[in-house]
Amino acid sequence: MPPNLDRFRQAFFGRFPEAAKLDKALRTSSNRTPLFFFHESKDPDLKKCWLVLGRLGQEMEASFSINGEVLLLFSPYDDFQRRTFNKLVTEARQEVEAAQRAIYGTVRFTPDSHVALISSKDSALDKHIKAWNAERSASLVASIPALDSESEIDTIVPLLRKSIASVLASRNLYGGKDPVSGGDFFGRIDTIQAVSADLRSGRSVGLFGLRRSGKTSLLRELQYREESAGLALVLTDLESVDSIDEIPKQMSRDLVDALRIFRNSRPDTWIGPEGDHEVSTFGTLSARLTRVAKRNPDLHFVAAIDEIENLRRLARESPDKVRLFLGALRRAAQSTDNMSLFFTGLTTEFFDHSMISNDVDNPLFGFVDSHFLPPFTSSESAELVRDLGNLMMLDWSLDALALVHRFTGGFPYFVRDLSSAVRKLVLDERPPDAGFAERIPICEDHVERAFSLWTDEAGKKWSEILRSLASYHPVMNEMLRAKTEHQMNEWRSIGVEGDAAASALTRLGFVYADDEKRLHWSDSLVALNSLGAKEDVTLAEVQAKISLRELLSRPESAHLEFKSTSRWNIRSGKKDNAIEDAVLKTVAAFLNTEGGTLAIGVEDDGTVRGIAEDLQLCRNSVDQYERWLMGNLLSDRIGADIVSRCVRFRTANLDDCLIVVLDVARSDAIVWVSVGDDDLLYVRNGNETRRLTGKSVVEFAKSRQ
Repeated sequence: MPPNLDRFRQAFFGRFPEAAKLDKALRTSSNRTPLFFFHESKDPDLKKCWLVLGRLGQEMEASFSINGEVLLLFSPYDDFQRRTFNKLVTEARQEVEAAQRAIYGTVRFTPDSHVALISSKDSALDKHIKAWNAERSASLVASIPALDSESEIDTIVPLLRKSIASVLASRNLYGGKDPVSGGDFFGRIDTIQAVSADLRSGRSVGLFGLRRSGKTSLLRELQYREESAGLALVLTDLESVDSIDEIPKQMSRDLVDALRIFRNSRPDTWIGPEGDHEVSTFGTLSARLTRVAKRNPDLHFVAAIDEIENLRRLARESPDKVRLFLGALRRAAQSTDNMSLFFTGLTTEFFDHSMISNDVDNPLFGFVDSHFLPPFTSSESAELVRDLGNLMMLDWSLDALALVHRFTGGFPYFVRDLSSAVRKLVLDERPPDAGFAERIPICEDHVERAFSLWTDEAGKKWSEILRSLASYHPVMNEMLRAKTEHQMNEWRSIGVEGDAAASALTRLGFVYADDEKRLHWSDSLVALNSLGAKEDVTLAEVQAKISLRELLSRPESAHLEFKSTSRWNIRSGKKDNAIEDAVLKTVAAFLNTEGGTLAIGVEDDGTVRGIAEDLQLCRNSVDQYERWLMGNLLSDRIGADIVSRCVRFRTANLDDCLIVVLDVARSDAIVWVSVGDDDLLYVRNGNETRRLTGKSVVEFAKSRQ
């Protein structure tokens, strides 16, 4: 492109008058030269087509989450071909980068990766684009409105907005099973930085997490981020390997593939003679890795082995060969400074044992630095759902984002999958001719209704994930499937295997230990085990169970109180009026202050114990217990009208134990507790219930007027 931009622009506009009208329509005080880079393609499939870079203006770019420049293709043909479309979405950006290097010596402009624009006289262009876009989930193409001599300038931008919006809304960025990277990757920033630092310092790394937790995506994202700095990822997936003898050939092919990718941007990358490209023994594999690393000192090689657990399967038949393979990898990593090893798996177990079998040692024992992938935090879930939604014309409310995280426990696969189900529900309910002039709002109701339709299938997928775990780590699987926390702790107590499983599940974010080292379910595990709940469990009950778990994880406060029992004295082993009075005073204090929640059958630390002893005093009848608590205890001594208006009774089954929850609202009137001939006044003071006397009563009464 000649240095005189204005003169070149005018010449280009002479060839494509529609481009001149588009440029004029996009021109604003802050976007004075919308179309500014022009390159006639040298690709045979793009013959006589021009690749152009332009800016759509701040307002449109912000609306569609477009980062900087967009790539535009101007075709002179009346018949737009599929091969031209394919080249636009696969290779045109690289051609534009090469053209910039030829002119400027560097790449100054990088077009947005999510969308490109096409101008063509083909009357069926929109129909073609819709069909071809449906086969893609990454970069999509929108048509530039047909512009003839009669087109009004002020209609161009609205039509262009409509075209882009329709394309963006048509794709599902939440879906897909392939690993993601770049703009589709979210979260895990701390983990990526820590892993990158370990690899750069020459250490070998293990990345551990359940299936579908994002291990391979993180590996791809690491490659995406570090490729320009020379990180060469050689990824070998052991899941598809049937015999240990296949690994040297497979890994040497993977190495050549990685080197060829780097040769595209670094022509001096050394691959070696073709006769050396494939090796068949572990010794020659180690030598090949070492030689390639030494001949490419500006690259840092990462030999990555995906699904390390498969080595256990292979070791059953050939433990000595597995030792030779791992020894070959270790020798290669120790022979040069620019070679590291990277392993992904379910847990560190393979690296925690010094022996592969009874008489075969493990060369990688204690050799890797371990990193774990727990579920997303609420902010990571929200960032993924919100930001990908922006690219699809979806506008998620904060409450809807929070509910997605809550229902999925932050497990990345399910966060995406539920979001995809919500998107489908919302689009299915829109009128066919609604269009996408504005973003589509998504609220809590959409998430709740989509969850009802989605949860059964999600439960099956969670079961599949656990089944894959059972093949290699049966104790971990049993602990995750345990019906109660007591059962989970029983598994933990079996010995070394139980302790190892507990440690792994803790680092994976599915359980946590209290001060007495007793294990408890995390909120994530509660949510995941609630997926696909049996049919007689309603959505509201699932939500309530997750909410209750979250509630019991909090410390007691001005608005939260736990009582082990409501009638039974655990120490004396009999009914105790003082225990009943303590419940009564707490409810009265909540009524007089700002309201609160009283959970009965729960220890002070949030441990669930149930109300079995209390129920025995009511003939094991929950109905009779409720009549006693809400009637004889509370209504008779506080007032039936106040209790009926301000106190809600509910039960919940947790850890095979029945607990009672009283939700208490603030009373408009002061509440007195009848004790003998006296009426007493109680309030909350921090996490305690306090009786007011003397002047304090008068002052409190004045404050409530």
